[in-house]
Amino acid sequence: MKKDQIYAIVDIEATGASIGKDERMIQFACVLVKNGKTIETFDSFVNPSRKVSGLIRNLTGISSKDLATAPYFEDIAHLIHQLLEDTIFVAHNVGFDFRFLNECFRRVGMPALTIPAIDTVLLSQILFPKEESYKLKELTASLGYTLNHAHNALFDAKATVYLLNKLDERLKKLPLVTVEKLAELSAATTAETSLFFKHALKEMKEQPIDLDESLIIIEGLALKKPMTDNEQLTHRSKHTYPYKETDKRAQLELMGLSYRESQNQMMNTIFNYYKQETPDWIQFIEAPAGSGKSLGYLYPSLFLSSPKEKVVISTYTKLLQRQLVEENLAKLLEGLPFSKTIALMKSPSQYLSLSAFYSKLKDVDASDTEAIFCMKLLVWLTETDEGDLEEIGLGKTLHHAFWTEVKSVLNAKTPFECFKEVDYLARREKRMEKASILVTNHAYLFSQWQQFPDTFDNTNLLLDEAHHIPDVIEQNATIRLSVKTITNELKQLGSKEKEETLLNDCLELLPPENIKGYQLDTLHSSVAMVSEGWEMWCKKWIDWLIHADSYEDRIVEWKEKTLYFNELPLDIKRDTKFFCRNLEELIYVGQQLTSALNKAEEKLTQKEKRLLSKINAILDHFLTVTKRFNYLFSSVESSNPTVVRFYSKNPLSTLSFYRFDQEVKDTLLSQFNSANHIVLTSSTLSVNGSVSYLKNQLGIENNQLALYPSSYNYAKQAKLYVTTDVDTHAQKNNSVSASFITEQIERALSKTDENCLVLFRSHDMIQKVYKRLIQRGNLNNRTILAQNISGSTAKIKKQFKKARQSILLGSDSFWEGVDFPLDELKIVMITKLPFDSPDMPMVKRRHQSMRARGENPFVNDVLPRAVIKFKQGIGRLIRSQEDKGVWIVLDRRFVEASYAPMFLNSLPEDLKVNEQPLDQISEDLSDFFETEE
Repeated sequence: MKKDQIYAIVDIEATGASIGKDERMIQFACVLVKNGKTIETFDSFVNPSRKVSGLIRNLTGISSKDLATAPYFEDIAHLIHQLLEDTIFVAHNVGFDFRFLNECFRRVGMPALTIPAIDTVLLSQILFPKEESYKLKELTASLGYTLNHAHNALFDAKATVYLLNKLDERLKKLPLVTVEKLAELSAATTAETSLFFKHALKEMKEQPIDLDESLIIIEGLALKKPMTDNEQLTHRSKHTYPYKETDKRAQLELMGLSYRESQNQMMNTIFNYYKQETPDWIQFIEAPAGSGKSLGYLYPSLFLSSPKEKVVISTYTKLLQRQLVEENLAKLLEGLPFSKTIALMKSPSQYLSLSAFYSKLKDVDASDTEAIFCMKLLVWLTETDEGDLEEIGLGKTLHHAFWTEVKSVLNAKTPFECFKEVDYLARREKRMEKASILVTNHAYLFSQWQQFPDTFDNTNLLLDEAHHIPDVIEQNATIRLSVKTITNELKQLGSKEKEETLLNDCLELLPPENIKGYQLDTLHSSVAMVSEGWEMWCKKWIDWLIHADSYEDRIVEWKEKTLYFNELPLDIKRDTKFFCRNLEELIYVGQQLTSALNKAEEKLTQKEKRLLSKINAILDHFLTVTKRFNYLFSSVESSNPTVVRFYSKNPLSTLSFYRFDQEVKDTLLSQFNSANHIVLTSSTLSVNGSVSYLKNQLGIENNQLALYPSSYNYAKQAKLYVTTDVDTHAQKNNSVSASFITEQIERALSKTDENCLVLFRSHDMIQKVYKRLIQRGNLNNRTILAQNISGSTAKIKKQFKKARQSILLGSDSFWEGVDFPLDELKIVMITKLPFDSPDMPMVKRRHQSMRARGENPFVNDVLPRAVIKFKQGIGRLIRSQEDKGVWIVLDRRFVEASYAPMFLNSLPEDLKVNEQPLDQISEDLSDFFETEE
C-alpha cells in the first residue's frame, strides 16, 4: 500500500444485491487505514423506508427494530461523502459496493464519488492463487482470521482490513521481476486495482531486497527451485517393520496417533501379503468407516516400498488422491525415522508448460481477461513445486481456451532450451522414477494400463474404494465422443482472419518459404466446411432428441437414450457420413501442411514449433474421432447399441455419445489379473460376508478376504427405523410416492431441529418432493436444498454446512463420497432401496449379456450392487466416535422382501432395526438427540 495514503475499507448491507433495481442500504461501515493501521471507524444502520425480507434479516442479523430507529441515508450521506474524499476506496467485490454507494448518492441528489477503487476479491485471486474459496469468511479463515458475524458490514469491513494487509504483505514478498510484470499486466484488473501493484512496485524499487533462496529466475520468470530428492536409498540400512503390537503402538503414539487392534491386523495382513514373492491370490480387505483404513495400508507401504519396488496406491477421486499425499502420507513421514519420495501419478495435461506460458506471456494483451490468468500464474510459479494446474482454483474459467494452450503436451519436442531443467513434465517424470510410492486415481490407473500394458509389471498395487473398480473398468472400456471437445478444437483452429486462432497464427508467424499460401487457404476452407457441418449436425441431434414423444422437459437431469439406427432420421444418417468424409479431408490437408513444416523444423523458431505441436495434437485427436465415429455410428448390433447422453438444462454443450467395447474390457481384466500383487480394500466390499460379486465382476480366480470390525458403538451412537406407515398413493411401479415422502419428512422433523439428508433414486422424485416441501408452512424455518436445483454438489455442501435446520434432497453422489462430519448431519432418510434402474442403457446392456450367459441379472448384479450402495448410504452418518445419528428407511421392502436378509445382514452387528409408525419415530428422535452431551 502507498505510504501515508488513507484507504477506506467499506462494506455495505442492502435489501438486495442488485445494481439499478432500486434496492436500499440497511448498513454502512467504513474503516480508515493508513500505513496498515486503523485510524478511524464509522458504522451505522440505515433506515430503508421499506420492509426488509426475512432472508436478508436472517443473513445479516439486522432486525426490523435496528432499522426503525436508524437514520435515513440522506441524513448521513454528506458525512459519508466527506469521510471518503481523498481516500482510496477498498471493498471485497468493489463492483457492487462502489457502484451501489454512488447509486445511493445520486438518488439523494449528491454527486457520485470519483475516487480510485480497489477490489480485494480480484487481488486475492491473483495473489493467493491456491485458495479454495474467495468468499470473505472462508478466505480470511484460511489466512488466520476469525470472522464471527459475516454479513454484518462492520465485521466484514474489519475482516477486509486484515485481508488487505495480508495482500500487501504477500505482494511485497514477491520477487521484483514478478511484481514488474504484474504491474505491467494490471490494466486488466477491475476499477483502479492496478494502483495496488504500481504503488508496491515503486516502493520495492526504492527499497530492493535480495531474491529468496528458494527461487530462481529464468527468462524473466521467477520460479520455485525444483525439490531435491532426500530419500534414504541406502538399502543396507533398511528400517525394520515393527511387527509386534508393543513396537507399533509406541511408534504410533509418538506420532500422536491412536492404536487400534483391527488397524494393526490390517497392517500386518498387507505386509505379509507383499512379502510373498508370487502369491497366487488377490487380497481383499474390508475395513469399516472410522477404522483408520488409510493409515492401515499407508504404514506398511512406507516400510516395504523403494524406488525399485514401488507401491502404487490408487483411490477413486482426485480429491482423495491429493489428500493421501498432502495429509495422510505427509503426517506419517513426519513421525517415521526415515524419508520416502512420494509422487502423484496424473495425466501430463494437468501440468503447466513453462514454454507455452512464456510464449503466451510475451503476446498477452494487458487489457484482456487472459492477462488476469497470467498474473495468477506468475504468483503461483513462486509457490508451486509440481506445476500441477489443479492446485489453482480455476472455477468457471476452467474451460477457457487459455488453459488448454498453456498445458503440457506429452512427447512435445518444443520446450525452450532454457526451461528444460525446470520443465514441470520433466520434473514429474523424475519424481515418478525416484518415488517409492505413487498415488493415483482409478480412472488414470486403468487408462495407463490400457495404453501401456507393462506399466505396473514390477509394482505392488493397492486399490482403495475398490468397490468402484468394476464400474471404472466399464468406463475405460467405453468409447466416448464429446461434442464440446470437438467444438473447442475447431474453434482453436479458427480461421486466417480470426485473431488468437491457430490458422491466424500460421499466417502471422510462418514465413512463405516454410508454408505455401495455397496450403493454408485449403486448410482454412476445410476447417470452415467441417465447422459449419459440425454445428448443423449437433443441432439436428438436439432437435430430434427434445422433440421425441418420450422426452420429459419438466425434469432437469442427465438424459440418456439408446440409439437404434433404423429409427434415426435420414438426414442425421446422411450428415454423419458427410461429416466423417469432410473431417478426413481436413486431416489430410492438415497433415500436408504439417509435414512440410516438419521438414523445415530446424529453421523454425520455438514459437513456430509450439504452433506446429498444437496443430499436430488436434489432427491426431481428429484421427481418433474418425475411428470413434466409425465405431459409434456404423454398427447395427442391437445387443451393444450406442447411447446418446446430455444434460437437459444445456443440451448442446453437454451432448455426448458412447458405446461399450467388450474387447477392451477383456484386455483390462487380463492385465489386472496378471499383476503380481494386488490388495483391494474398501468399507463396502462384501455382500452377506462374501466378495463373490466383485470376484465375478473382475474375473478373479483366487482370493483371501480379511474383515475387520467397526470401532463405533452403534447401539449408543445410532438408531435405525423402518416406518410401518403405508403409502396409499404409491403407484404400481413406485414403492413410495412424492406426497408420501413429503409427508414423512415433515412428520419426522416436526420435533427436531437437526439437519437431514434425504436420499433418492430419481431426479424426477427429488424435484417433485422439493416443490411440495417449499410450500409447506411448517417448514418455513428450514433451509431446503436439492441436487440439480440448488447448485453444484460443492455449493450445496457449503450451504448445508452454513445453515442450520437444513433438509437436503440428493441422489447419486450423495450416496457416497460426500462426508458431513460431526454436527453437520444427524438424520438420513432413505426413500427407496438403491437398485439400478433397468432402463439405464448401460444396465440394460449388462443384463442382456448376463442372460446370454445363463445368469440371473437380479441375483448376480442388481441385488449385490444395491446392497453395496446401501452400505455406503449407511456410512454417510457415523464418521467418528463423537457422531450421533438416525437412519429412517421408508421402503418396506427393506424388511419384507424375500431378499431383505441381504440388506439386514449388511448392517453393523450392534445396530438394531426398529419398526414403528412415523409419529413414534418423531418422538424417539427428539428424546434421542436430547440425551446428547
